[in-house]
Amino acid sequence: MRFTKLVTVALAAAALAVSGATADPGHGKGKGKPTCKPAPVMLAGTLASEPATGDISLELTVKHANRLGRMYAKAGNPVTVALDAKTRYRKDGGDSTLDALAQNDRALVLAKVCRSDVKAAKASSSALPVPTARLVLDKGQKPAESS
Repeated sequence: MRFTKLVTVALAAAALAVSGATADPGHGKGKGKPTCKPAPVMLAGTLASEPATGDISLELTVKHANRLGRMYAKAGNPVTVALDAKTRYRKDGGDSTLDALAQNDRALVLAKVCRSDVKAAKASSSALPVPTARLVLDKGQKPAESS
């Protein structure tokens, strides 16, 4: 009885060893297209120009930003932010569209940029990559101060 268990375990181990030896070792692994690890960019300020329906970017005069966003603000104001089909627009607590945004509206832009592109730009002292907006939150005009 013990002998049959021993033989069964030995055959199972041999079968696993054979299947492991014939597995693909991962040819070309790591040599493909480099992946992008996204880094968040938060920019808050006012819209420098009025975007139209077909625009692929908008300009924002930055007044506040997160750590990565400050690099963009120091590089020069207004900051250009790319727009794509995945960009969402919000205004007055609801969904909106690009053409609903107006010049001098206060806006909060949440964007993404590849970490590797930013590191490469800093190392070579070249221009920063353009961030791609994921959310544009329009807060409207600044309310008039009453005395």
